[in-house]
Amino acid sequence: MTTTPLPPPGNAGIEDHTQMSYRLLDQARQELALDDRIQASEKAWGAAAHALKAIAVQRGWQHYSHAHVNAIGEQLGREFGRDHFLAHIAIANGMHRNFYENDAGRITIGHAIDGFEGFIVELEELLNSPPRPFVVEDDGDQHRLALLLGLPRDRLPSIGARSEVGFSRTHPEHG
Repeated sequence: MTTTPLPPPGNAGIEDHTQMSYRLLDQARQELALDDRIQASEKAWGAAAHALKAIAVQRGWQHYSHAHVNAIGEQLGREFGRDHFLAHIAIANGMHRNFYENDAGRITIGHAIDGFEGFIVELEELLNSPPRPFVVEDDGDQHRLALLLGLPRDRLPSIGARSEVGFSRTHPEHG
């Protein structure tokens, strides 16, 4: 039985996404124990996605699609120098794909769930850390930030653009 309660419906805030992340992680473990690999993998994907969405809400970033979720993880990895975030995003996408393809075994799904537990804790720590300065270095940064900030293609941040607060829309610029 899941012990993390379900938040009320409506516009999900930071706490709601964090709560959903832990709830889905609990459910992923329960589903795997019942040998429902399909549901376990989808719940694992959801746990990682909601943890990323919590930070997106905090930063005022777009977070309504798979592309947004991937961009959030990549941006946070770049901003905080955590290259392993890309691996977590790839594994999360693999868990979501497994929902449709049923190509992952129990051990793979179990390792993903175990890894997401640490990833979610790490993301929760970032919720309590101030954004870091970020400089747009290439077209990948430009397009990712435009997606997260909801900017049209003709308003990409320029290469060399700098934000002291990681291009957060909710933190005042300083420095």
